[in-house]
Amino acid sequence: MEIVRINSKYKKTVLFITIPIVLVAVVVLLLQFTRYGYLMTLPYRSAFTEIDEHVYINKDYAGDRQELMEMIGQAKDRVNNFFGGLSFQGNTIFIIYDDENLRRKIGEDHAAIIFNFPSEVRYICVSDEYLELDILAHEITHAELHARLSAEAQKTIPTWFDEGIAMQNDYRERYSEAQWTQQTNNGENAVALEDMDTPSEFYAGEAEDRRFRYLNAKHELDVWMTSHGRQGLLELLDRLNGGADFNTAYGS
Repeated sequence: MEIVRINSKYKKTVLFITIPIVLVAVVVLLLQFTRYGYLMTLPYRSAFTEIDEHVYINKDYAGDRQELMEMIGQAKDRVNNFFGGLSFQGNTIFIIYDDENLRRKIGEDHAAIIFNFPSEVRYICVSDEYLELDILAHEITHAELHARLSAEAQKTIPTWFDEGIAMQNDYRERYSEAQWTQQTNNGENAVALEDMDTPSEFYAGEAEDRRFRYLNAKHELDVWMTSHGRQGLLELLDRLNGGADFNTAYGS
């Protein structure tokens, strides 16, 4: 049997050609077939157009652009009044769309999607079906809260707190205090906070299960904000950024 030996020069040539091809293939897969890649490159995609700084719509968007910008402005005002200022805008991109085919690529029909690598970038994605002031204000509140927390501090906050803060600027009737009183029998059937700590717990189950947790999270933060106010919230965020334990800081 003949033995074929591959010399070192040939090996180096093969590696020199193969490695770049593999890297290019990985990049293409990342950009085209993952939500992270799609959102990261969205400003450069022909399917979208920028109608204002950091605001993108799909190119065939049928909605009224002026009304959209006015609604975003009103939602920002609501969040500004709650926090006493806005910090989120520099690294946040709005993506509004009415093309159902894009939902699969974006991965959400209404959400604040936050990536912390290589630096923090926030995407507020809302389909036309969910485009309303309360939902925009809710998602902007998520973006603002995370903009005020370090990457490490963000890891410490339970999901009920993240959603409960966002619900403070969401005035939909289904999440009102009257609804909480009725649906929990004035608190007797409320969800325990430790059962809503993680995303897997908070977003589990059917839509009604999730809505009930949103209702409970809003009530919890309603009570806390009534007692501590805006200044108490800002001090809590500062303590979390300083490395404080969430439960200790929140309960103090």
